[in-house]
Amino acid sequence: MKAMLERIKKFLLMPGGFILTLTFVTSVIYFRKLLPELSVRYWPANTGQAFWNTLRDMCGLVDIKQVILTLPLDVAALTVSQQNILRIAFQNPTIYISYLWVFVLAATGAATIASQFIYNLIVRPIWLRQTKDVAWEDVEMPTWQPDQDKFSLVVGVQHNPRDLSIVKKPRIIKIPLNSLRTGVIVTGTTGTGKTYGALYSYTRQSLYFRPQDQERKPGMLILDVKGNYCDKVLDFIDEVGRRDDVIIIELAGQYKYNPLHKPHIRAQVLANRLRVILETFSTGTGDSYWLDKAESMITEAIKLARLAEYGYVSFTIIDNIIRKKQYKQMIETLSQKKEKGMLSADEIAMFSTVTDYFNLEYEGYDQKIRSIIESEVTRMTAAFITDPSIMETFCPPREELNFFGFDELVDKGKIVILRMNSEEFQNLAKIMSTYLKLDFQSSVMTRLTRPGANRKRPLVFINDEYHFMASRTDGKFFSVCREADCVNIVATQSFTSLIQSIGDKTSVQAILQNLVNKIWLRSDDDFTIEAAQKATGKTEKSRRSESISESGKNSSYSWAYGRSTASDSNLTKSVNYQTVEDYIFPYDFFRQQLRILTGVAFYYLGNPIGSIDQDIHCSVLHLIPYDHLPLKPIKPLQAANDSAKDNMAASAQEDAIIKSSVAGPPERTIQKELKEPEREFEQKEADFDISQDGSKGFTEPVEITPVVFSPEMESGLDPESEQAVKPKLEDGTPKKHEEIEREFDDFWDK
Repeated sequence: MKAMLERIKKFLLMPGGFILTLTFVTSVIYFRKLLPELSVRYWPANTGQAFWNTLRDMCGLVDIKQVILTLPLDVAALTVSQQNILRIAFQNPTIYISYLWVFVLAATGAATIASQFIYNLIVRPIWLRQTKDVAWEDVEMPTWQPDQDKFSLVVGVQHNPRDLSIVKKPRIIKIPLNSLRTGVIVTGTTGTGKTYGALYSYTRQSLYFRPQDQERKPGMLILDVKGNYCDKVLDFIDEVGRRDDVIIIELAGQYKYNPLHKPHIRAQVLANRLRVILETFSTGTGDSYWLDKAESMITEAIKLARLAEYGYVSFTIIDNIIRKKQYKQMIETLSQKKEKGMLSADEIAMFSTVTDYFNLEYEGYDQKIRSIIESEVTRMTAAFITDPSIMETFCPPREELNFFGFDELVDKGKIVILRMNSEEFQNLAKIMSTYLKLDFQSSVMTRLTRPGANRKRPLVFINDEYHFMASRTDGKFFSVCREADCVNIVATQSFTSLIQSIGDKTSVQAILQNLVNKIWLRSDDDFTIEAAQKATGKTEKSRRSESISESGKNSSYSWAYGRSTASDSNLTKSVNYQTVEDYIFPYDFFRQQLRILTGVAFYYLGNPIGSIDQDIHCSVLHLIPYDHLPLKPIKPLQAANDSAKDNMAASAQEDAIIKSSVAGPPERTIQKELKEPEREFEQKEADFDISQDGSKGFTEPVEITPVVFSPEMESGLDPESEQAVKPKLEDGTPKKHEEIEREFDDFWDK
């Protein structure tokens, strides 16, 4: 009922609704008063359906003369004007019908004009006040529940699509998986709400998708380069009961991860990953000669380590091979194994390429060239050998490894979090975050072809401060990960930050092109604002220009007034209106008008093929903070199982009581009897300790009566029943705590 009244109120406040309603009401009142004086249908004593019969007369559906002859009229009782109308209607029905039409149209037109005048004078100001910016406390946020059938995210709410004014009932903007697979990027300067309103909110919603479904709960990689994002995520994880799925990679943490121990990946692929990491340290598009040489050296070093260390490779081993020149000793040892026939055919082929590189190519370089190549490699390996905690976490022995990669994330829905402060460990944080990202991307793409891989669950990559670990290869991954149902959600301060980090504007444009859904919060970066304006497009706008001109005759300079004067002067003012094509959102809108948690969204709805609905939209977006989401904590499955176990235990206990009541008390033993005084003695001693810790100090000794137990027992009685034989008590004087302890020790010695 309340909703219906709201709709009626909204209809009456709209221009068309108010004018139509008031015109109809006024016309009905007008017709009921004046139509009986004009239509012959109202004059008989019985005037049933007079109005509808009048409409039939006006439409020419009946013969007016025949109607007049058949109507039971008392002509003498009619007024003079009615008799004149009756005569005209009988003699010339066309004039009579025309007269009725003029009356109806004039009455309706007058009512419409009066209604419009009343609306503009009274109702329109009220309507404008209601549609104007309302207070935030009056906004009725829409409620929804996470879709448990198809993965989706609510990115925010829309009030007015083209300005910052708010309405009482906004609508949510929900993006389905088809659209999320094309990526989401959030940009905004510091303090605009990227983390609070976007990433926290999207992370929490992702965790609420089927959290207890072992086949479809999302697998997630979260890179936390600040160190505080993880704490909030753990709170979200506890809400849905997924703490067992969490893998936190941090220094001196529970999990040990060796980025180079990938026996199933070729050495060239691992070396290329490290090259990508080296490129993040070498911004710019200069000569890649030294990076090529460093990649070749890492490739052969990984092969040598696999041969010499029985397939195990780590950064410390690579550092020993290159910086400490241990490759010579390893090659000599492997040569002896080769002579003894201890290497397989594949190992011999691999060993041949290793010896060719180190003995022929590398040793043939000038010392200066070798130093440059080594410095490129040790820039990365040095971050892993300078701190024991780093070596323990990322270069552990083979037997201590407990995180082997992201195939487990894909198959079991694990949540991997890298927690490492970038200010404290600058190079290491950048290396590990980039490597984890590359490792994750590899597992995502091999998911499509790996036998037995789970292909049902959505995979989510979340990265705050994305510019810190962006790489040139990300654009390629973003363009092909759609088929693997991978959702990439990243946040950065500006597009210029990405260019500064990668050093190549073309690579940044490729990344932005493959992150289709974009949210621009307030920004001061020109490149970001221009990109936002071009993406949201242009529209026709009316531009007003005004000019004033003055002219006169016989002009002269007046020394009295200090200006020129003229006789017969005139003043001309002109106002011009011109329709021009301009950006939907002006430059100052992004730089000055956007508030915290508000921005402009360019989003793709992912409608199915053949749909006539619009796919691409741009609108002003209001972010929803994570603590304002209408989400309720989900009871973990383990808690439900524990509750069931408790119920089963209680039921078993009841069964045991019933059985004992039927079968009699259990058999008493000497051990049970010996434990009774021991428990009583311990309880008294505990009470004594508690009294010492209380607010009142210990002032008087505690009276403890030592227990002397008797071996005689009465068979067939429960030890705790009143009829059971109680241990004999011995009277004694109050003793101090030290004496009690000595007696307790003597008791056990006996």
